[in-house]
Amino acid sequence: MLGEGNVAHTAMSGDGTTAEDDPLQTAVWRLRSRACWVDAAALLTPATPQAALQRASLLVERCLYTETGWEDAEDALRTAEALAHTDDERGAAACERGYLAYAATLFQVRDRADEARAALGRAAALIAPGREGAGRCWTSGAG
Repeated sequence: MLGEGNVAHTAMSGDGTTAEDDPLQTAVWRLRSRACWVDAAALLTPATPQAALQRASLLVERCLYTETGWEDAEDALRTAEALAHTDDERGAAACERGYLAYAATLFQVRDRADEARAALGRAAALIAPGREGAGRCWTSGAG
C-alpha cells in the first residue's frame, strides 16, 4: 500500500501550519492527504467519541479508495458507536455506518443497501437541521 507504515514520523515532525493548528490534527491531515489512512488512524486513540469517530471516518475513507480494510473500519465504527453519547455523536456514527454499508454495496463486497438506507435515515433523524456541521457526518469536535 502506498506509504502505509512509512511516513508517520515525517508527518509528526514540526508543528502545525499555523500557531493555532493542533499538531496532531496536522499530522493526521498530512497522512490522510498522502493516502496513509492506517497511519493516520493509528495516531488517534479512540478514548473520546470525537477521536473514535475521526478514526472510524479515516478507515471508512480507506475502504472507499482502496476497497480494502473493511473489518478494520467495522471495528472502528463499533468503537465509535459505543462511545457516542449525544444525538450528534450517534448521528455522526450512524452516518459513517451508512457510508461504509453503501461502499460495501457499491463495490459488491456485500449487499448492505438496506443497512445503508437505515443508517443514513437514523443519522438524518439524530442530527438537528441547521446545526453547524449538519451537512457533514464527522465534525472535529465542534459542538
